[in-house]
Amino acid sequence: MRFTYLAAIILFLSQIACSEKKVSDLEPFSNEWELVILDSIQVDYLGTVDGGDFRQGKGVFYNFEENKLVAFDSSGKISYEISYPKEGPEKVQYPTQLKYTEDGRLFAASYMGWLYELNTNLTLKQEIKLSFLSQSQDGGGFIKNLEYYNDSLISFYPGRDGANPYEPHFIRDNFLLEKIDPKTGGSVPLIRIPSTSRYSSDKYYERPWLQFGISGNRLHLALSNEPLFHIYDLTDGEPYLNTVDFKPSKFLDNGEHQEKHQYISGRRMLDGRIRQFFVTDKGTVVFYEEGIEEDIFIQNELKLRKNFPKYKDFQNQVLKIIIQDSILSNEIIVPYNIGSILNIEKLDKPFYALRNDEFIGEEQDFITFYKLQLEKK
Repeated sequence: MRFTYLAAIILFLSQIACSEKKVSDLEPFSNEWELVILDSIQVDYLGTVDGGDFRQGKGVFYNFEENKLVAFDSSGKISYEISYPKEGPEKVQYPTQLKYTEDGRLFAASYMGWLYELNTNLTLKQEIKLSFLSQSQDGGGFIKNLEYYNDSLISFYPGRDGANPYEPHFIRDNFLLEKIDPKTGGSVPLIRIPSTSRYSSDKYYERPWLQFGISGNRLHLALSNEPLFHIYDLTDGEPYLNTVDFKPSKFLDNGEHQEKHQYISGRRMLDGRIRQFFVTDKGTVVFYEEGIEEDIFIQNELKLRKNFPKYKDFQNQVLKIIIQDSILSNEIIVPYNIGSILNIEKLDKPFYALRNDEFIGEEQDFITFYKLQLEKK
């Protein structure tokens, strides 16, 4: 009996020891990342890059001055390029926002609201016309507000029922996106701002830019001057699910305004802002700038256009990764030789970003894209 009791104690202690060993062998979850330059590619084109996309080994970018698109591959070789007329049946006007779909189709949107589908060789396949005109007159470029979901385009296309996106309470009072049938131009409105955003209130704030992305059936939406993004489920009437605060250590904001149509950012100080916004199956990536305090802004005369290049001396550009909509990464300071990002398809997949030749101080007769990778530390 004593032997049986002793054996039971030994067995119990050995199980505890094994359990403790299993726990100690588990690595604590880490969300510490770094940005690594793997390589670079050169595209034999002399001009600016004013918008673009890259997916599944194919890239495309827009040049505003020539109203031109250039398609290239992962080696930098140009496959197609075309300058579009602005009049006539083949006109394509300012296709600044570009979206490759998973099956290789290419859609484009103008900052003025025109929507297009393009052929593989970049020629016009069709213009997609809605029953009402967009009232937008700015935006575009690398702002992400054109997506493709379940055979439909989803776009920031303000103007339904005459809504004016420049009214101070446009975001509060209207649906923010349109779900568009590319074949017919028929559309239905989607997504309202939740009460967690200050733009749902009666107060006045600086006018933000809107960006969104889709992964699976979840749509994530962000306003440029709030350190938040909002999540919606597209499978069940687009219900709002929750809001994520990505908690930047510095993200300046000029606060509530006393009157509508008041602009402070860029005149007395500079707000923090979300530059780009990428939604992947494993996490969301926010690329943002911190902003510049009022005393520094005024002292260095940063209101003047000639001093815009000095912004980089007084604020960081930062990447932050949010896993499972709640686990925040470290803040990854992005050097200013790295410019706008074409796309981030997956967290574990390399991606491309424009090299900022102006910051480097080099004039080249080609365009350089860095091949980058986010790596866990």
